[in-house]
Amino acid sequence: MFLELFNEYRLEAQHIASVVLALAIWRRGAAPERWLIGVYLLTMVAPLYVARLLGLGNLVFGPHAWIYIALDVVAAVLFVGIALNANRNYPLAVAGFQLVALGAHGVRELGDAVSPFAYVILAIGPSYCQLLLIFAGFVRHIRRERRFGPYREWRLPSDRLVLFQP
Repeated sequence: MFLELFNEYRLEAQHIASVVLALAIWRRGAAPERWLIGVYLLTMVAPLYVARLLGLGNLVFGPHAWIYIALDVVAAVLFVGIALNANRNYPLAVAGFQLVALGAHGVRELGDAVSPFAYVILAIGPSYCQLLLIFAGFVRHIRRERRFGPYREWRLPSDRLVLFQP
């Protein structure tokens, strides 16, 4: 019974949890946490409600699936950018989960034998892990700031990954 209730309202529960977390982060979080939850809300929560208002139907399957894929690409680019510049480790895992979702889209396009259930698990499942990671990172940020005081939010330019030397 609990599983059926959870399954019926899991999307709404995820969205409510993300908005509550966003409010907490806007109050006590630092810039990397704010950017992460902002990208999460703008690419994974808000588009579903916009699609409902516009009557587009399901964004995962159907004629408008390209919107869902485009949103995941944008989220991946932004998450990777945040992860490479933030003075924290957990954004790397958030970006990694987004890359898993992108991989699911690639596998679906390459092979016809992919089960729709497996695709949904691989494309949507990482968003739950991302939300948990953002929450855990926010809690760690608060604990670290309480214990050691303020610390820098972003890496210094010399700390950043240099892919090539001019």
